Amino acid sequence: MKYLDKLKSEGKLDLYVYTKVCFNGDIPDFLEKYLTLPMFQTLEGKGQFCGVDNTKLFNPRCKYNRLDHSINCAGIIWRLTKNKQRTICALCHDLSTVSFAHTIDFLLKDTINQNSAESLIDIRKILESSRKFQEYLQQDEITLEEVLNPENDSLIDIERPGLCVDRLEGIIHTNYIWLNICNIDEVSSIINDLTICQNEQGKEEIGFKTLEVGKLFFKMMLSYAYILQSKEDKFSMQFIADLLEIAIKDGVLKLEDLYTLEEEAIVSLLKENYSIWQEFTSLDNIETSNSKPNGYFVEVVAKKRYAIPLIKTGDKSVRLTDIDDKYNDKLQDFFGFQEKKYLFSDKINMLERRVKC
Repeated sequence: MKYLDKLKSEGKLDLYVYTKVCFNGDIPDFLEKYLTLPMFQTLEGKGQFCGVDNTKLFNPRCKYNRLDHSINCAGIIWRLTKNKQRTICALCHDLSTVSFAHTIDFLLKDTINQNSAESLIDIRKILESSRKFQEYLQQDEITLEEVLNPENDSLIDIERPGLCVDRLEGIIHTNYIWLNICNIDEVSSIINDLTICQNEQGKEEIGFKTLEVGKLFFKMMLSYAYILQSKEDKFSMQFIADLLEIAIKDGVLKLEDLYTLEEEAIVSLLKENYSIWQEFTSLDNIETSNSKPNGYFVEVVAKKRYAIPLIKTGDKSVRLTDIDDKYNDKLQDFFGFQEKKYLFSDKINMLERRVKC
């Protein structure tokens, strides 16, 4: 069954419509064959929101996993380039993701860069282990080396403040699916306005054809940036990381399980062995304080994620913050944002010790 038909048959209509927008229609036949491979199917068991959607702190539109994200990134690259190699490279870009994703970076004490967990996975080994994948590449006249390093393609991965498809799609689905604060028409207007620009370093970068749509995207970008600095997000990620560390020390889990088990299986183990997991999932509010609270608390500085879109102006591309100072002021306000030092909840009172960041 084709991927879009599967979404429709499962009643995932929001995802169905969103994916159609990303591809500007149906998923091309050449890409469908890759989606059936086990290496991509395993991404279906890895959520996009790092485990924080296990609580009542957020009200996502629907479940969204790393396979959904990877497919929609591939869709945007396909509609921008019509290039098979770059599209498959985009599809492969998250194969190194672990269950709970960047929460495992919190476990590994890497809250600022958030790249430690994925660095432990050998992408080449994953790709070379699939004969079918290599067979499909041959059919499409693509070499393994051409899809092995997505970070070498600036449309797929680029340093901030640049906008690549991984960052772009992350910002869109955070607003549309996780926070549920925009509609599909706004999503469509953003994706339909995308174009390939040349940035200050002469690299290809995703940007916008029109100023107004670039402004709409910047608004979404700020919602995304602030939520990832919020008390709800940081508390949830650090709590899960702390509980996973305890589970590993207790022998309930092994570190390698985070790379091989689906999130659902890990959650089942936590639920079976730690009653505090139920308290965590019932959370609907997080408190903050500048004074150290009694009991369990979180004190964490997290990576600031943001992007400044390029806008096509004639034969040039200009950052939105260089067009209008108001947007630079908004960005500076974000850089200066910081929750109170300590994050806690009165409902979380059974964890006897806290692992320092």
